[in-house]
Amino acid sequence: MNNNYLKPYGVRLVGLSLSLVLSACGGGGGGSGAEPASAAPVAITPPPVIIPTLTPALVPENVSTVLPTATPTSVPASGPNLPGALLISEVSSSYGYEAGAWLEIYNSSAQDISLNGVSLRTVRAGWLNTLESFSFPVNTQIKAGAYLLVAGKMPNETRANTNQIVYVGDSISTPSWNMNGALELVKDGVTLDFVRFGNSLAAPLSASAWSGSNVAAMPLSYGQSLVRLGGMKVNSHSKQDWTLVPFATPGGPNDVAVTAVDNDRDGIPDSAEVAGGTFAGIDYYAMGARVARPDIFIQIDHMKSTDQGILPAKESMQKVVDAFKARNISVHFDSGALYSYDFNPALFNLGGSRISKNNKVDYHQCLGMGDQLNCASIYDYKDKSMDIRRKQVFHYLLMANSQKEDGKSGSSGYAEIVGNDIIVTLGDWGLNTSSANELNKLVNFQAATIMHELGHNLGLDHGGDDGVNHKPNYYSVMSYLYQLMGLGNDPKSSSTIERYFLAKKANGFGWGALCKMEAGPCSRDFRIDYSDGSSSILDENNLNESAMIGRGSLGTYADWNLDQQLNRLNYALDLNDDGKKTFLYDYNDWGNLTLAFARTASGNSGASIKRSASVTAINPIMNDKQRWSVETAPSADFMAAVRRAH
Repeated sequence: MNNNYLKPYGVRLVGLSLSLVLSACGGGGGGSGAEPASAAPVAITPPPVIIPTLTPALVPENVSTVLPTATPTSVPASGPNLPGALLISEVSSSYGYEAGAWLEIYNSSAQDISLNGVSLRTVRAGWLNTLESFSFPVNTQIKAGAYLLVAGKMPNETRANTNQIVYVGDSISTPSWNMNGALELVKDGVTLDFVRFGNSLAAPLSASAWSGSNVAAMPLSYGQSLVRLGGMKVNSHSKQDWTLVPFATPGGPNDVAVTAVDNDRDGIPDSAEVAGGTFAGIDYYAMGARVARPDIFIQIDHMKSTDQGILPAKESMQKVVDAFKARNISVHFDSGALYSYDFNPALFNLGGSRISKNNKVDYHQCLGMGDQLNCASIYDYKDKSMDIRRKQVFHYLLMANSQKEDGKSGSSGYAEIVGNDIIVTLGDWGLNTSSANELNKLVNFQAATIMHELGHNLGLDHGGDDGVNHKPNYYSVMSYLYQLMGLGNDPKSSSTIERYFLAKKANGFGWGALCKMEAGPCSRDFRIDYSDGSSSILDENNLNESAMIGRGSLGTYADWNLDQQLNRLNYALDLNDDGKKTFLYDYNDWGNLTLAFARTASGNSGASIKRSASVTAINPIMNDKQRWSVETAPSADFMAAVRRAH
């Protein structure tokens, strides 16, 4: 094993010749590529008969994670506020008051600096030339050579301050600029740093803090920012120090060029997808990102628990990776040191979380996406665990126990639609590894639920671009008909219709037949996929059994009316039990995925999903909460079958 230090990360990069043992076994009724740093993606073929182990790497708990950039390792005790040491290093664009805005402060000195006595003067909502003072939280410090984000408190938001971000203002007054504005750091009535842009006429307290004309007006769009030039070493107190860049770099160095582009529309500048490039100091190339191939990054944390359904299996993550790889999209999971102590994209270690090398978080029997009574919030976990520099690119996925207050089994998952946050809740499902079938169920249910909920993040609903569920011709893991049961071997074969029979509890298929299904959840041949939209329309008033689900037939027929014979005459039937007989449409999921969730005011770079006008656009630093999917918990009969299937 050849160990070399990957300097941008402070962790060792291990070059491995790896053959993953992958179970084709892996929610549903429930609910809901990595590659070596220097090589192109390589297909990982599982051995045909070996059942994989799910044993995580033995890694000590409570090991603080080394963040993926080089930071000073020897820091003196908190020192004085040195003249010229504090610099405003970046100012975010903003789409308006309700969207919020942030600035970044850099400590250019070799000492920690306390912000006690320092204030921020900037515009408040609705004002152009009048600056208002905002105090920092008591005892706020910036480490030597480190960055600190300062964000305005948003109405009805309670966000915790961390060593990466603090919030200022209150419900009456909060920092918020638009195209025009000015920002000033002040101590003892003296300007420490100042920047002015657009048409603002606001003046610094110290006249020498700014000279000449303003920096250009700020664009009214997300994902861009004004950044300080010159490696934080020069301060001419003029617009010569500043430029507008198309990709903001919150919490990290200003390493994106004015000319940066994102041709594969994954939210990562192409310049960070080549060797030697970085984005906010993160080496995405080392993590597996490549130019001209869309990349999706997911930090996957899990609650501390002995319930095996909560521990993310590497085989489950690999099944999702493989499904996207077939469409030339790379998915990169970061489960920390769970399966590799060292940095290793092929074993899903991209550096881990900020609080646990194993990506473990404290257990709570109930997890929600909001402020449910007696339930923990995914947003609180995320704020503590995820490096703020990742928030513009990484989705956050938390493997948790349950969404129900009593901690009992319920929906398999929950996710934001056109968002970036996911929970998978397979606790109390009785999932285990006691046999090959049980192992397959665990891996398959995890993989299917992850891909289903990720689909919501990428803009898909349970019917593709609509919420019509259980459509047989919508051949996608997004449909409850196929999520936990898989897609079968071939849409032209009888295995697809078996899913319909199971949902109807007919023709020999009930919940007790989980392990009878061809390529079902107990099988190593279980398959997950999104739809390519190639099915014909199903007219529930004029059904033709010989047409199957509209993708051809291998000599089989769809026994929609369950009479166990081929009906040669068309007939009417409510196939998906929604109380209506209408047209059921397929949808091209793969052609309409939204990958860059934080790039425009609509929260995406071209989503097909119809977003509610009341939904706040995604700003991962300020407004990270989006509309959630609506999921249904499996029936008691289904859960009983899951526990007894073997």
